[in-house]
Amino acid sequence: MKIRESTILSISIGVFFVYLGNKIYEWSLEGRKDIDWTHRHIKTFGVEIFLSSILYFIGFFTLLNQIINNFNNNNYENNDNNKNNRIIGTDYKCVKDNSNNIKLNIKISNLLLRFINDGNGITVTSFIFCFFTTFYQTTKDTSATLMNHGQYNLLVLSGFLLLYTLTFLTWWFLLKYFKIKKILFSILVLIIFITLLFNINHFRIKKDFLVGIDGKILIHLNNSNPNVCKIENDFIVWPAFQPTGSTWVVAGSRECPLEKGFSYLDEKNYLHIDCKNKVEISYTTSPTFFEEQRSYGIFTDDLKILEKQYKKKKYQYNGPILISDETVMATCGNKTEIHFQNVLKKSSLERASNFNEPKLSSFENKIKKMNSAERTKPVDILFILIDALSRAHFKRALPKTFETLQAIQNEGHSKVFQFFRYHSLKPYSDPNYIALYTGYNSLEYDKLDREIIPEKIQNSNNGEPFSFEKNPLFFQSFRNDSYITSWIYPTCEDWFDAYLKVEKPNIDHELVLPFCSPQVFPLERPFGIFEGPYSIRRRCLGNKHIHDRIFDYINQIFDNYSKVGKIVSAGLMDAHEGTMEVIKIADKQFNRFLGQDLKSKLNDTVLILVGDHGQHMGPYYSWTKGGSIEVAFPVLYIILPTWFTNKYPNVEKNLLENENRLFSPFQLYDTIRALSKYPEFGGIDVFDPNNIKSSNGLLDPIPEDISCSDLAIPHSFCKCL
Repeated sequence: MKIRESTILSISIGVFFVYLGNKIYEWSLEGRKDIDWTHRHIKTFGVEIFLSSILYFIGFFTLLNQIINNFNNNNYENNDNNKNNRIIGTDYKCVKDNSNNIKLNIKISNLLLRFINDGNGITVTSFIFCFFTTFYQTTKDTSATLMNHGQYNLLVLSGFLLLYTLTFLTWWFLLKYFKIKKILFSILVLIIFITLLFNINHFRIKKDFLVGIDGKILIHLNNSNPNVCKIENDFIVWPAFQPTGSTWVVAGSRECPLEKGFSYLDEKNYLHIDCKNKVEISYTTSPTFFEEQRSYGIFTDDLKILEKQYKKKKYQYNGPILISDETVMATCGNKTEIHFQNVLKKSSLERASNFNEPKLSSFENKIKKMNSAERTKPVDILFILIDALSRAHFKRALPKTFETLQAIQNEGHSKVFQFFRYHSLKPYSDPNYIALYTGYNSLEYDKLDREIIPEKIQNSNNGEPFSFEKNPLFFQSFRNDSYITSWIYPTCEDWFDAYLKVEKPNIDHELVLPFCSPQVFPLERPFGIFEGPYSIRRRCLGNKHIHDRIFDYINQIFDNYSKVGKIVSAGLMDAHEGTMEVIKIADKQFNRFLGQDLKSKLNDTVLILVGDHGQHMGPYYSWTKGGSIEVAFPVLYIILPTWFTNKYPNVEKNLLENENRLFSPFQLYDTIRALSKYPEFGGIDVFDPNNIKSSNGLLDPIPEDISCSDLAIPHSFCKCL
């Protein structure tokens, strides 16, 4: 029997579509070690994955449909043949005295011949071949790096295919059990209802998008001055429609495991291990995990700095033991638990106890001193950088924390300043971090930017390598005889070597080792979707969220160094993922930290809550107008004691005026450094003792008509219309 032409056509179409899908999907796997290039091509990757998903669905549907049709045709013909008491393709007749085995063999042989001859064999073979080639193509890269990002591609592809499949099955069910007129009428009613509900919510959400503390709003258009940056506001805020916890099917529980661990550190820095099994019990101080990382090929050059700085030591556990290191790993057989703590350094405390009697002899005559009757220590500074969190999503994802900020404002002991037009430099961390911490411009500009951006701000050092002498970290500007410093960096890398290619400065307390442990930084896929610092799941260390443990560490710093100044720079990675859901988990602990732990300290603390950019990984950023705008406007709140703003009314006046003025991370860096010149913060910028630096950032008025080019923001990323 000849293979039908329709069968040949279906097979050809199916195989061709699957082949084309594989080819386009392969294009979406392209990667480079260039984060700027990757961000420019995210939309292209999305389009390629979308096209390949359509081609896969059509191709496999065509092949599967042909297989079903062939079997149905065979069954129909077989029924006819049985009526006529014959089998097509043979001259055998059923005789009563034939044995059952002969009959069965004849039937099987004829079915196999029919299977081959009528095209079903080649159709099934084609389907199996396409399935395995597609499986290989889509799973050969399951990494999550800039060069190999197949895990992210596969997740998006799976989402598309699941959507198509559910849509098809829904239509099949409706068409099988309901009349088409009834289906269309019901769909029309549903569309009208959803549209009405959507528009009501959209109106409310769009209005709320603009509103901040005290009901102040983002002024997106200034009709009186056409030169003022106009920000687009005609878009749909899709994340606001996303129910909290909507990713639980994929991401699982939002809470950390409830079971109690076998070890803990008490308030006096003693380690306790309760290991009930008769196994080896030990503890390791300053565990580094770098040997394991080398064996998995994920050890990077910057980690050599940490490897040289920290030396792990393993000891047998014989009972509660005083731990003088800040990170310790407890071991019970093959189980391990990581703990970290802030340990008071007497040398640092002694060095920072000279606020009223400066020990900086070279600057002594230039310091604006305060006597002990006024103050005995400088104002503390707590700088919390929440990676990948926009102003708008801070309010959406952390509603309790936002309410606490409003409560702090209402109580009057502190003033909360919010900044609606704080504009990042790029949709990724590198240039924003560097500008925030050092004021250094690390951007590379295209031809147009080099023409429109003033040359003096295009490169901070006129092309020379970075140096702390010209671009100190903001906390280096403050007197080290009055402040201790802490650097909490929640990713396994030496930031100074990785970003600046320099040796790190003297820091009293650096916390990074816990975030190199396999529990936080997995050895197989350190930047995967389901585990690691970019995971769409909860981020836990033991039975507590990582952000909660960081808050505990900050509280310990404030307790240990209550009598001296403190500058704490802490990072949080909870918003750095694609679903925009993980940061919502932090609301409870963040609210407690601000509303309870810090409440009594805010009268003597400057709190800066800042993002480096908005969400930059998921579909909202990649494919919507709202996401492309939000990514450029990270969160920024500055909270100052009311007594300070009363004493310096110009500070409050300028900060209020600048809440709706355009500025970049460079101006925020200048703002923090400018605080060092006030007597309450030490009375001198030790890297600018002669006050040569002209910019005071947000403490000076920012021109109303300032432009992106004035702020060194690339034109391709500027969100001013």
